[in-house]
Order: sequence, then C-alpha cells, then structure tokens
Amino acid sequence: MSEDVAIAAQVLSTSIFDSAAEAIEAIAAADVLGLGVRVANRLVAEDESDELVEEWVVEILTSVPTADEE
Repeated sequence: MSEDVAIAAQVLSTSIFDSAAEAIEAIAAADVLGLGVRVANRLVAEDESDELVEEWVVEILTSVPTADEE
C-alpha cells in the first residue's frame, strides 16, 4: 500500500463485536454512508477461563482504501 493511500483513509472509529452478524451490520452501515472499512477477527481469552472466544474488529475509515497494482 502506498503512503498516499494510508494517509487518505484515516480511522474514524474502531468497534469490537462478539459476532460476525454484528460486524456485518456495521460494515453495511459504512457502505451506505460511503465510508471505508477494515475488518479483522481475533481470538481472545475469556476473563475467567482459558477458553478462547472470537471477536471482530471493525475500523470505519474516512474513505474506501484502494490497493496499488504492482
């Protein structure tokens, strides 16, 4: 990714969701508003046990990022 793209798409907010369905709602809302998104999922340990749970991180960006074709 070029420096221009990284500067142009600034993060407006970051939200963490417990389910993919909730993350998809946030992504759809950003799409309606013409905003960009960056999505990742990760496994985190629950507070009181060694069990891992999946959470979804959705960053709302000021614009839709583009990829350089190299």
